[in-house]
Amino acid sequence: MSSETTQAPYATNGTDFRGALSHHYRVALKRFGKFFPAFFLLWIQLFVFRLGYLLPVAIIGFMGGLWTLTLFLGRMVRIWKCSRVFRTYPLGFRSPVEKVDQEGAHTLFLRLGTTKDSPTLRARNPLGGAGWPPGIAGGLWFAGDEPFGGAALVPDTGEMFFLQPRNWEQWAEERKNAGEERIRKAKHGGIKSPTRYR
Repeated sequence: MSSETTQAPYATNGTDFRGALSHHYRVALKRFGKFFPAFFLLWIQLFVFRLGYLLPVAIIGFMGGLWTLTLFLGRMVRIWKCSRVFRTYPLGFRSPVEKVDQEGAHTLFLRLGTTKDSPTLRARNPLGGAGWPPGIAGGLWFAGDEPFGGAALVPDTGEMFFLQPRNWEQWAEERKNAGEERIRKAKHGGIKSPTRYR
């Protein structure tokens, strides 16, 4: 879902994370289905027709198919990570959201609330949406534990984000002293360890 989307096809008031997950899975599958079959046909025709001059086209098909498959698997893994968080932590509305920084088109850095000693969180949209969603500064629905990370839904537009602290090591002491219950929940929600962003 891109930043231009004005209204999500599911409730974005913190009551329907399952609808958000289903929608994001469908979009990821639709994008995969749109491109992968075409690349696959370009590649497979070399083996069907056995004509040497089709090799350049087959290479394009192979590389395109591999790239499409890699993108698809990355999206599915990130949606699954958000799913684990949503099923472990309740959604709560957090406002305001401070826009701290942006890295490239797909990585945002933000801070929840007004406390300056809160972690700056790295936010990635599983579908690769670019830029800041409209209205995000007014708040978002957050599930998680900030020193570990979490997942979030943007009201109205419905963009979904997976979040973890920008500087993971800076918050090591707080995670260590978080207590047994918080650490157990973080492990169950899949945010006890840092996620590698690409």
